[in-house]
Amino acid sequence: MTQKKRLRCAVYTRKSTEEGLDQAFNSLDAQREACAAYVQSQKSEGWTLVPTLYDDGGFSGGSMERPALARLIADVRDGKVDIVIVYKVDRLTRSLNDFARIVDVFDAAGASFVSVTQQFNTTTSMGRLTLNVLLSFAQFEREVIAERIRDKIAQSKARGIWMGGPVPLGYDVVDRKLVPNPQEAKTVEHIFRRYLAVPSIMVLMEELKTEGIVTKRQTMRDGSVRGGQSFVRGPLHHLIANPMYIGKIRHRDQVYDGEHPPIINQALWDAAQAKRAGAIGTRRAGGNSEHSSLLTGMIRDHVDRPMSPSHAVKQKRRYRYYVSSIASATNEAAIRAPALRLPATELEQAAVDTAAALLADPQTIMVLPKVDAQTTRRRIEAGQALGSAMRGKRKSEVRRTLQALDLALMVHTDRIDASISRRRLVALLDGTAPIVEDDGHRLPLHIETAPDRHGRNLKLVLRSGEEQKPNVDLELITLIRKAEVARQQLFTQTSATNDRTAERVARLAFLAPDIITAILEGRQPATLTSRRLMKHAAIPLDWKAQREVLGFQ
Repeated sequence: MTQKKRLRCAVYTRKSTEEGLDQAFNSLDAQREACAAYVQSQKSEGWTLVPTLYDDGGFSGGSMERPALARLIADVRDGKVDIVIVYKVDRLTRSLNDFARIVDVFDAAGASFVSVTQQFNTTTSMGRLTLNVLLSFAQFEREVIAERIRDKIAQSKARGIWMGGPVPLGYDVVDRKLVPNPQEAKTVEHIFRRYLAVPSIMVLMEELKTEGIVTKRQTMRDGSVRGGQSFVRGPLHHLIANPMYIGKIRHRDQVYDGEHPPIINQALWDAAQAKRAGAIGTRRAGGNSEHSSLLTGMIRDHVDRPMSPSHAVKQKRRYRYYVSSIASATNEAAIRAPALRLPATELEQAAVDTAAALLADPQTIMVLPKVDAQTTRRRIEAGQALGSAMRGKRKSEVRRTLQALDLALMVHTDRIDASISRRRLVALLDGTAPIVEDDGHRLPLHIETAPDRHGRNLKLVLRSGEEQKPNVDLELITLIRKAEVARQQLFTQTSATNDRTAERVARLAFLAPDIITAILEGRQPATLTSRRLMKHAAIPLDWKAQREVLGFQ
């Protein structure tokens, strides 16, 4: 009598939820017992049960990301399993596409598949048809269940119920509901106020890192701890845009009143969203362009004509100016008055330096409306931080700060009158909602000028006899250091990268020594930033030409 071939059988069990798995005899045990009994009934055919357990408790059948299933497929590929036994076909998968991939693996390894409660043979066309029909219903059931869950979540959120997920900074979870965490709530309010006070999200990010403010720490079910990291741009943007902080719940594009209490007031929220919308609009409009004119909309001449940006190109070098717009004249005097023209780079540098110096001056802060000593001290610190941050930052960020201060320049034939709103300055330093209305009280800025011999243009005199304060740009200095490293890597061939950006950085190592020295000392032109330097397609090797292209002559 011919001995039957020994067939190794592996039982696979699955349960979608973890509910009841802690019982002495659970659903996985019941499935395994039924499958083991079936294998025992086929003992005469040479079937034997392998001792390895393949149990997935708490895993959905709609995904292949299951540890026990992955081990089973690996053992089938390695030839350790001849027959896979399941209680029902939907225990293996509820997806037709996933089942097709699993069957391909079984076929390639010469393994077969058996469902204890649904008799069919996957080696025949009729068996495959039967199985596909069963799987179609299983997939349909999974999709219906998913739709029910989505509907339940949408209805619950419409009623203001928090449905789980990452707990936002400022709240804790008690009885499945969000309750304010007093200490974290103060941190959230501080973040919102500083967001209004600083020129950009990047400056805020650095501030929070310096202050040691981190993301919310959460202990997971497995005991691991997540969070507690320094804020980066994405999570910080998400926090500022999260309506939970005003007691709302967002679902898709709808926002509903939540059951949880707010931790910031509506005015602070509205101000933050207005600034955020303005920053997005600036980016979409190309406000980050290094060639955009910093003072557009802030400067007028002595007959109340706006001075618009203009430029001229001479010997491949671009010169920018602010010129009186005669077309905007509304009266006879404005039409007849000669147009004034100012060099844009020098004027912008003078306006930024003067505004930054005023912000950093404690005497200026102390003449603001009287408050307690603690608030005054905090204002002085905020002003010094803001004044320091204005130097070396992107033009779009500086422009937003000047707009927040309501900077206004009036150009006369012999002088420039400049001022900022005292009320706006207080709002910026205190981190409160920006105030549109001006109460008429303004703080003057002193920009020294002298008429040139033509009488129509003004020659700007920066700091009149004093050496101009260095404008150290850390991004530019870092770029110069990276250039030297990239150059050495290219020469020694220690880097295998073919990145064109690395090659462009390496070319900056060949800048004239006096240009590099000027950058390190902060004496570069105001328009020269790291972004502009990287945008130059081909910087000439001739040092004289470099000085002309980069604005050092």
